[in-house]
Amino acid sequence: MIRVLTGATLIDGTGAASVPDAAVVIDGDRIAAAGPRPAMAWPANAEIIDVRGRTLIPGLIDAHDHLASHGYALATRWGLDEPASTSHMRTARVLAEALAMGYTTIRDGGGLDTGFKLAIEQGLIPGPRLVLGIQIVSPTGGIGDRVSPSGHACCAVYDPLLPNSVGNGSDEVRDVVRTMVRAGADVIKTATTGGASSRAGHGPRDAAFSLPEMQALVTESHALGRRVMCHALGGPGLRT
Repeated sequence: MIRVLTGATLIDGTGAASVPDAAVVIDGDRIAAAGPRPAMAWPANAEIIDVRGRTLIPGLIDAHDHLASHGYALATRWGLDEPASTSHMRTARVLAEALAMGYTTIRDGGGLDTGFKLAIEQGLIPGPRLVLGIQIVSPTGGIGDRVSPSGHACCAVYDPLLPNSVGNGSDEVRDVVRTMVRAGADVIKTATTGGASSRAGHGPRDAAFSLPEMQALVTESHALGRRVMCHALGGPGLRT
């Protein structure tokens, strides 16, 4: 089915000047042509959608997000302050809102399981295309280790679709990478430093993985056809 958006101002993202009174021809789920409306042609049976007064831009890409994170409080991050189903509904709403704001692709760096990607692809919920990291791969004490500042482990059972992402030593790190891929990871997310809310000794300037561990992680990820995205804020970990 051919649809044509007509009358809007078009910004094509190439740096070229905006095009007033533009037309965008859509064939199925692909953009077939775009340009000044008077210079465009389309089939007589095409569906015409008048979008005068609006601006059309290419879909936005968010390269780093955590769509299932709804707050920084420890109980919220551990999923203890409400039923998992309620949290999932919040995430579904976030996905729909992101698409409505123009984001057509989002790379999620950890916390979002593959079920949301499948639900979008199957038309069950609206949302952008998802590139999933599943969980943040880190060593014991790192940003992906669910331990409180007092040293207590999280009491909640791990979701099998969000598997344990902690590994120490090159062999364990390789195994964790394989586990993330099995769970549906499109990209491997790791962290060579802590974060702003991490425990003392594991902060944004403290190193996490050693160089041999990171080399094992990257090598295994590439062997499985996955790229690596890395949280690294400063200090020695930034150079690992």
